Formats: sequence, C-alpha cells, structure tokens
Amino acid sequence: ERDGSPKLLAMGVRDKRAGADFRFGRPMAFGQGANRYTYDGSRRIGDSPVYVRGEHDSPEAESVPRGTLQVLVSAPLEIPRNSSGRLELAQWIASRDNPLAARVMANRIWLQLFGTGLVPTADDFGLAGRAPSHPELLDHLAIRFIDGDWSVKKLIRYLVTSRVYQLSSTSTKLSMEVDPGNVLLWRMSPRRLDAESLRDGMLAISGLLDLRPQVGSAVATQGEGPVDRFGYVPISRSINDPENVHRSIYLPIVRDNLPESLALFDAADPSLITARRQQTTVPSQGLYLLNNEFVVRVSDAAAQSLLKIGDQEERIQTAFLRFFGREPTDEEIDGAREFIASYQNDAPPRTRFGRPSGELERWSAFCQALFASAEFQYRK
Repeated sequence: ERDGSPKLLAMGVRDKRAGADFRFGRPMAFGQGANRYTYDGSRRIGDSPVYVRGEHDSPEAESVPRGTLQVLVSAPLEIPRNSSGRLELAQWIASRDNPLAARVMANRIWLQLFGTGLVPTADDFGLAGRAPSHPELLDHLAIRFIDGDWSVKKLIRYLVTSRVYQLSSTSTKLSMEVDPGNVLLWRMSPRRLDAESLRDGMLAISGLLDLRPQVGSAVATQGEGPVDRFGYVPISRSINDPENVHRSIYLPIVRDNLPESLALFDAADPSLITARRQQTTVPSQGLYLLNNEFVVRVSDAAAQSLLKIGDQEERIQTAFLRFFGREPTDEEIDGAREFIASYQNDAPPRTRFGRPSGELERWSAFCQALFASAEFQYRK
C-alpha cells in the first residue's frame, strides 16, 4: 500500500505464465504483468468445479457441493446457499463432538511449554504416530480447553501455574536410571530458548524492546524480484537490520531469506508446517553471539543501563538478576571482577560497529559474555 504496509493478494498471483493475463476475468495482453494470471477478486459465493490436475483453465462442467467428507460424519454438513461455508466448517471442527481437534491443540500447547508433547508425534495422531504418554491428562486438558471456550491463554495460564511446570531441571542418578527420557515428568527437561524468545530476551534486558508492530513492511517496499542471500540487495539489509528493535514476531519473513537471528537458532521454515522444531548446536551460533552487530548493540545498551549504578559489585548483582533471574554466587562475583579487570588491562580498544573504548566497552563485553552463556540460552 502507499504507507508501505503489505497488500493482500491471493496465493498464486504472478506465479504462472500463460498466453495472456486474465485480470478480473478479462485478458490483458499489454502492460506490466502481461502474460501472467492473477486472482479475479470475486466475492461471489457458490460451489466450485473440479479443476483437472489443479489447472485453473481445465474446470469440469459439474460443480461439487460444498461440505465435508462423508466418511468422517454420520450426516452431511449443511451449508446455506448464501454462506461461504467457512463458518460452518470452523464450527464443525471446533465442536464438542470432535474431541480430536481439542486434543491436538492441547498437545501442541503442552509441547511449546515442556519441549515434548504428551503425544510425541505432534504432527501425527494416527496409527503411524506414538501413543500418548499420559492419555488421561491429555483428555483432561482437552476438556478444560473446550470448557474454557477454546482459550489458548487460559490453558497456558493453567499449565504454567502447575507444579510440574515449576519443577527444576535438577536430576539424580537414580531418577536418570529409571526414567532418562523424563516421560514421567519428574523434572523440567532443559532446552534452549527458541530463536524468537532468545532475540526478544536480549532486547528486553537491554531496554530496547519495542512491543509495537513495525510500521510498514520492509518486504513490500522493495517491490518484486529475487532475494539475494548474500546481502547485495536492500531487502537483505532490511531483514537483518540491527536497528530493528521490534518483537521477533514482527520481523519480515521472506521464504528464502530468514533473518539471521532466527535462521541460526533453528526457527521454523515458513514454507512448512512444523509442530516441533529441530534443535542444533553449531559453531555459527557462537560466532553470531560474539561478532554480530545486533548482539553488540544490545550489549552496549545493557552496559549503559548498568553504568548508571555506581558500585561495581552492585552492577554485577544487578546484571545477574536481569540476565539469569538470580543472585550471583561469591565465586561468580570474583570471576566477574577478574574479567572486567583483565579486559581493562589487557584487551586493546575495539572500534567495531562504532563501539567506543573505555569503561562502556568493558561492561559491554561483560554483558555480551552473559548473553552468550548457556544459562541465558537454556531453560533449566
């Protein structure tokens, strides 16, 4: 749009070349976009014919009435002639008589909070999938989800206030021998924060996080064309802009060029349906936390906030509270003092990304080390 926000277009716009472009049902042989097909923007409600092999120019003569698969229901779904059927389909899926939808959703919410679903194969509840580890608990959560008017927020609140969610990841030798996979939920399984939470956490601690959506779209303003993966076009810079401090959910997502902060830490492929992300530990993640301009920027901002505190020990204690949510031990305080002193005496001034030398650089390096620590990246 004129303000830079993305314009809604139908999937398939300018995807297929043909002899002429059919726009609003009429051929357009000249002008920009010629020789391509586009959506006609029709809002007419009606049944659809079968398109042979998915080709939009090969419809069969007879239309197929809208409805549901008869093998799934005892009675066909009745859709009024003046209705698109989407509301009726949603009501059919989210019905109390269809417990599968509630079970699947409750299992996915559990997976996001605990790292593993009650049904480990979250994408497959069928015969090829694995049986639930706690079927009664899954049924209880599904019923509670339905009774709560299908509110995701209510179910999340219910789970995060439970005892099992608040368990630590501390283990014992005997427990690990009996249940190494934590199927019995005797502890919280340690796992790394997802890519979005990691980035948002860094912004929140630095005080830079902007909770508002970004105005406009970096993708829409660049127009059409291929996206270069090596940073030679403006869109690549916009995607990885270190000045962008909005929540990660508002980052521009381009199919073949995810933001580096998301791609390196196993964000889901936007082209695929992904119930459970893969988790990798590779050297490029550590290099990103040590050298990336965005990480340096949030470290500088976190250090500037700490420098407003006069006492060095109080700065260290405040840093541990902000980064890890706990007080530092005496050994950690001594280690932090030694790090800052050695950095002051031995490290040469660094001027990368315009970072100033001196006290701010020392404390920024300290904050960057905390960001790169396993305790910050992993839930325990």
